[in-house]
Amino acid sequence: MQPDLGNEVTFNSSLKGFIQDKVLRILQEQLEKTAYDHNDAQSRSNKISDTVLKLLTSTNKNFKYIVNCLLMQKADCGLNISGSCYWDNETDGSLTVKHETEQIIGIVNLFACAL
Repeated sequence: MQPDLGNEVTFNSSLKGFIQDKVLRILQEQLEKTAYDHNDAQSRSNKISDTVLKLLTSTNKNFKYIVNCLLMQKADCGLNISGSCYWDNETDGSLTVKHETEQIIGIVNLFACAL
C-alpha cells in the first residue's frame, strides 16, 4: 500500500525513501534475467525512464521531474558521472539508484524541483 505522499512539498522527506525503493524495484524488474543487448539497450532505457517518470507524477505533482537512465554492459572498465544543481535545498532534491546484474549495470538519476 502506498502512503499518502501526494501533499509533500519537500522531496528530501519520506517521499525520497519511498521513491528510492520503487525505482530500485523497477530496475530489478527490467534488468533481472536479461542479457545485455546493445540493440535493445536504448528502448529498455527509455522504458525504465518513462516508468519512473509515471511513478513520480502519479505519486506527487508538486514537483517538476527530470529522469535519466544509464544502462551499461558490465565489463572491466570505469565510469564516472557527476552533476551539479542550483536549487532550493529546502524543497528540491535528487536521487541516484543503481542496480547490477551479472551482465548489466543500471543507474537512474532523478531530480525533483518544487513548483
